[in-house]
Amino acid sequence: MPAPIPLPQHLTPLDGPPARLGPRLRIAVPSEALRPLGDTVADLLARLHAAGTAVTVGTDGDLRLTLDTPTDTEPIDPPQGIDPRTGIAPGAAPTAGPDAEAEVDPGRREAYGLVVDGGGGCAVTAGDAEGLFRGAVTFAQLLRRDSGGGFVMPRVRIADGPAFAWRGLSLDVVRRFFTVDQVKKVVDLLALYKFNVLHLHLSDSQAWRLEIGAWPRLTDPETWPGRATNADEGVRPYYTRDDFREIVAYAEARFVTVVPELDMPGHVLAAVRAYPELQGPDEPVHKLLAYLHPRGDATFRFVEDVLGEVAALTPGPFLHIGGDEAFGMPDELYREFVARALEIGRATGKRVVAWQEAARSGALTPADVAQEWVGAGDEFDADEARERIPPEYHALVDEMAKAFAESARDVPAAVAAGAPVLASASSVMYLDRRYAEDSRDAAQTARRTRVGHGSYPLRTCRELFDWTPGTLTEIPDGADVAGVEAAIWCETVEGFDDLAFLLLPRLPGIAEKAWTPARTEWDEYRGRLASHPAWWEALGWHDHYRSTTAFPE
Repeated sequence: MPAPIPLPQHLTPLDGPPARLGPRLRIAVPSEALRPLGDTVADLLARLHAAGTAVTVGTDGDLRLTLDTPTDTEPIDPPQGIDPRTGIAPGAAPTAGPDAEAEVDPGRREAYGLVVDGGGGCAVTAGDAEGLFRGAVTFAQLLRRDSGGGFVMPRVRIADGPAFAWRGLSLDVVRRFFTVDQVKKVVDLLALYKFNVLHLHLSDSQAWRLEIGAWPRLTDPETWPGRATNADEGVRPYYTRDDFREIVAYAEARFVTVVPELDMPGHVLAAVRAYPELQGPDEPVHKLLAYLHPRGDATFRFVEDVLGEVAALTPGPFLHIGGDEAFGMPDELYREFVARALEIGRATGKRVVAWQEAARSGALTPADVAQEWVGAGDEFDADEARERIPPEYHALVDEMAKAFAESARDVPAAVAAGAPVLASASSVMYLDRRYAEDSRDAAQTARRTRVGHGSYPLRTCRELFDWTPGTLTEIPDGADVAGVEAAIWCETVEGFDDLAFLLLPRLPGIAEKAWTPARTEWDEYRGRLASHPAWWEALGWHDHYRSTTAFPE
């Protein structure tokens, strides 16, 4: 029997032949208010399986979605961490559900039961719409065409829910710009694997990708370093406010929360080129370095405007202020800036997320989230960097070495401050790493020396699967782990095909670590993965890596 990714907590095969469904799949939703959910499920089934679909209100359907507490199922372990839709921990008090009059236990928001017994079609039961959608995705992964043109489903009973409440992907749209439609394809992929966060890295040294009304020159490519738009020809290389709203709405319909990041006080060369007054009175140590000076006249007006506008555009409860790699910025100025930026972010009504270096400010609180990223084995090697780059950039290397020398103390400091830690260890969750193994396509094998950062140690798909969140040495004992988030940085990405090349087949493995509480084994997981490339193709991800490790002959 085919099994989905991520693997459900409890999956019990039932006796009997597969349930047979017709060529036109009928999705039944319990109320008119949930018809949009049915439409989203119908769209997924149509795209993955080229199926005709229809959505009805009631109980007559090939797939019935029912709002209720799943009964007669195995007990579900509640998730760990912070719910990105609500900003609260799953153990908190119940809240009113958006699609039902009953209260929804935060510990069961995404839990669902799925039963296919041959007698009454296929039924998904959950306490809220989000759980119904997760169950419908599992249904979509179990569904198969039969030889007569209809569909079959294995008889099965599933009781399922996530291990971690926050399961995300950080997408760098600065070093390589992706259009609204391309970002929607990323959302489709996240939804297929039960991720629930799209963290958009919207600003960096190379460009500023989100329109800010109070500071219009930020998105003027003429002010960006080198004037490099790094976008497809003819594409406006930034998102308007309406573009951003469109992405948020599309993601929300698939229960993916957008967390926007405006990186500061470092990684701001594009902003400083647009508004030189943000640099303040001090000269940076290198022409490629810039930072927002906390004692500049315009700095905190800028921060208030930017974070205020983005918070107003973002219905989700989180706002990311960056805080990483402020190379060349004196420690005192860094602490002063981050402390004030955290205050400004909180004042928008959002919970603030920052990269692990923000712990050096001494200003993190239990209301904030520290995103850990410096992974064991990926520490910065200054000597290697000096050998690799021209002498004119060695001042940059020196500043990087100073910053990374402090990194081992960041996460313990965040934990001591009571801040939850979002696990994004570069050692296993940075997917801009080159492949160690060959592809079954010779052209891809040659290309793997170009796509992906060469500074990371090479690791196979199997090595990037062989971990669990509980074994990450980067997270100290006693940490309150907010969740799990992969990242893809796009300095080597020249187009959407390169993004597919790096994300797949590795992203589904991250999904399994974030969703499935029990440790799963590589050989069994690889067997489940074998059928998934056809779905990637159906969703528009055509250039996934044909790894010899992930896909045996």
